[in-house]
Amino acid sequence: MSKKNELKEISKLFFKLGSIAFGGPVAHIAMMEDEIVKKRKWMTQEHFLDLVGATNLIPGPNSTEMTMHCGYERGGW
Repeated sequence: MSKKNELKEISKLFFKLGSIAFGGPVAHIAMMEDEIVKKRKWMTQEHFLDLVGATNLIPGPNSTEMTMHCGYERGGW
C-alpha cells in the first residue's frame, strides 16, 4: 500500500472514531483496539497493550496519545 493510501486510511479511521466515540478516553481506546487490532490487524494485541502502558506513563489524554502511537505505527513519521 502506498504512503498516501496509508495516510488516507489512518485519517478516515480516526475521523470515524472521533465522530462516533462517546464515553471518554477509556471508551475511545476500547474502540481503537477493536478497529486496529481485531478488525484491521495493524498490530498485535500485545503491542497495543504495550502502547497503552506507555501512554499511562506520560501526562495528557490517553486516547489522544494512543491515536498518535497507532498512527505512527501504521504510517510512520
